[in-house]
Amino acid sequence: MENKQVPDGAKVPPAPLEPRPEPSNPFQNAGQNPQVKKFSNAVLELKSRAGLQLLGFQAGSIAAIGIVLALCYLIPFASLAKEDDASSYADFNVAAQLNSFKAFILIFGAVLGGGLKVAGSGGAFDMYGEMSLVLAFVSVTFILAICAVNYAIVRKLSRGVRKGGWKSAALASGLHALVLALLFLIISLFGKLSFEGGEMISASVSPRYAGVFFTIALAVFFSQFLATAPQRANTGSAWLNGVREAVLLAVSTLVAFALVGVITAVIQRPDDMPWSMSLILLPLLGTIGSYVGALGFLGALAPNVSGMASFIGDYAGEFMPESVLRIWDIAEGKGAWLLVLTVVLVLLVAIRVGVRRGRLASGFNVQRAWQLPAAALVLWMVLSWLTNISLGGNLSAYEMGEMSGSMSFGITWYSVIFLALGAAVVSLLAEVLPLQVYRYAPSLLALIAGKDAAARWVSGQPAPVAPVSPAAAVPAETAPVAKGEPELAEPAVALAPASAESRKKAKAVGFSVLALAVIAGIGFGAVAYLNSQRKPEAEVEKYLSLLAEGKAEKATEMVDPGIDNASRVLLTDDVLGSAKQRLELVDVVEESRDGNGAYVRASYAINGERHERGFTVDAGEKEFGLLDTWVLDESLIVPVQISADQSEDVALGKTTVKLASDEDYYGDGTSFFGEFYAYPGIYEVSAPGNEYRKTEPQELRVDHPDSQLAQVALTTTTTEKLNELVLEEVKKFATACVTVPTNLEDGCPSSLQSKDLASFSVKSQAESVSIDESGEFTSSDIVFKFKRNDSEYMDYDEEEITRSFTGNVDWYGEKPQVTVEGASWW
Repeated sequence: MENKQVPDGAKVPPAPLEPRPEPSNPFQNAGQNPQVKKFSNAVLELKSRAGLQLLGFQAGSIAAIGIVLALCYLIPFASLAKEDDASSYADFNVAAQLNSFKAFILIFGAVLGGGLKVAGSGGAFDMYGEMSLVLAFVSVTFILAICAVNYAIVRKLSRGVRKGGWKSAALASGLHALVLALLFLIISLFGKLSFEGGEMISASVSPRYAGVFFTIALAVFFSQFLATAPQRANTGSAWLNGVREAVLLAVSTLVAFALVGVITAVIQRPDDMPWSMSLILLPLLGTIGSYVGALGFLGALAPNVSGMASFIGDYAGEFMPESVLRIWDIAEGKGAWLLVLTVVLVLLVAIRVGVRRGRLASGFNVQRAWQLPAAALVLWMVLSWLTNISLGGNLSAYEMGEMSGSMSFGITWYSVIFLALGAAVVSLLAEVLPLQVYRYAPSLLALIAGKDAAARWVSGQPAPVAPVSPAAAVPAETAPVAKGEPELAEPAVALAPASAESRKKAKAVGFSVLALAVIAGIGFGAVAYLNSQRKPEAEVEKYLSLLAEGKAEKATEMVDPGIDNASRVLLTDDVLGSAKQRLELVDVVEESRDGNGAYVRASYAINGERHERGFTVDAGEKEFGLLDTWVLDESLIVPVQISADQSEDVALGKTTVKLASDEDYYGDGTSFFGEFYAYPGIYEVSAPGNEYRKTEPQELRVDHPDSQLAQVALTTTTTEKLNELVLEEVKKFATACVTVPTNLEDGCPSSLQSKDLASFSVKSQAESVSIDESGEFTSSDIVFKFKRNDSEYMDYDEEEITRSFTGNVDWYGEKPQVTVEGASWW
């Protein structure tokens, strides 16, 4: 018998069938084939007023959801692009593009299709290349919203009646899904943007068209099919119950953990981040709930980098973790408290699932407990695939070949196993927990599961059966049991009110369990708190704090620098404590962590100038098997060089170090030099002096191992008293040159080295001397006058000569010895 369906919009019962004239539709011979006849009826129903009305509501709801979520992306992105457009994006004019209608369609299509495709090409300097990238970020929020709204619309317009059979429902749902998927695919074709970078680079961005088609098609098909397909008359379909329970658990997990994730993200929002960026959280609610939920069930999130993407992994560390992320890695270990939420969620869902299953006379029934974890495993496999955020593609360049790579981040495969195990715990607790809650607090059972459901459970009645159309109904007494679904036990009789004694026992058991849970929670919380204080960055902070306080010896004891004793003479409290400026700790941040250790980046300042240094911290053995330990194995020492021209002893604070003689080309020691290591800071370096010579203290700035070489050179200068001493010796020598018989000694002017002089004297002595770094000196001019003895044939006049004396200053200990060598010949 043919199934003649009435369109949803019909107001009167269909008239009796009458002979028709030749059909005007293309399916005029459809009656000869039942399958073709069903297809033609489905097409006619789609073209009917009711069918078009349903299509309009479905398309409007999808468009509204997509527009809202697209604006959540477009508003903050347009704001950021406008701020940066004048600088790095000026050539591409991003701000103008994002404010266009095409950009809106692009983001709209990206929301529907769960990602973007980027294609570009360009070249310069005889080089040419092409690029193709695909960015996938499926919005689970969008998919769930479409399914929920479409289900409600179909049920509303169908007035809650499920018509036809399974095949008819699937055919009608498929036609609606096909039409809507094609409609939004055509719309997304107008969302392609093109960018030009001068005359050499071009790129285009478009939605993932295949993603748009299949996302709309699958979401509409399944939600409409569930809304229109008939249900079985019996309630013994354990598989369907397991799917419903898995959906309940998954939705509860997503909602609870998404709320926690959003609140945490808003609280920890950086001060310089505009509030408009918070809108991005709305499309990511499903992803956030999936990620945090996986962590709450002791799962993990992890990146995956392959191919050429490994070369840019260092640049993505700020946006993507470099190692596996677990629940205790969040918020400095405070994320471990999410386990409390997981426990509460498991208990609440278990009570609700157990009540909706109905109470059996046998109490515990394993036959209806395994479907939930099996369905949850499949469901979370789908969710982990949908929520995986990835970027992949290939790059081809002239003479370089083709390179490909990908980066992704999402739920690890073993996290799905943990989530399924959590569902198994829920399913097992659902068999026993409602009874315990009823004995302890009947009102609490009604509050969690609902009054009607709790009343049915107490009375032993089975769960209510959804209305079934007469055409699809099967008599209960003849309904076959689905293959692989064993018959369940008989419902239980109504529960009698609990006696005072049983209540007392239940309370005792409940309080005991609660006490154990509190003790376990306190113990776990204490371990989590202690481990949060034993962070790898805490070791780095402790080490740098010792250096900031001038405790160099304790810092050296904490992290041995691994250098010889001669090179570590400056790594003492006296030296670091006497520094003019020590480092000031600015910030310590953990950048990555794995099972073997962590990488921590520290920022410190010296006299206001900021520096950064990365440290590797190794994981040590756990104390008592629970508490984390960390070992810092990289010291913050900087090589320094100190040189002096005349002194082998130099002082830094109260510490004096000896420098080695730095020989010249001929093997003569002309200066002194030393290489050491020091902790960051600004030091004053000086050399000993006396009344005859001095050395001005120099500033030694030790910043960072990778900064410019820290070095200082000390130069010795003479004092005025040494000049006076040398000048006095020069005067004595000049006087000796006009005194008999010392005038005949070497060094005196040749004109004065004579015995045939009537007279000689110093007309004017030297007024100053100049001493160089080597100790050699030269005096200012000295004027001598002399007169030769008159001879028989000639009388001599008095003559004058001008000379300057030279010599050396030699040091014997702290005292100088002045040697005047002689006069200049001119």
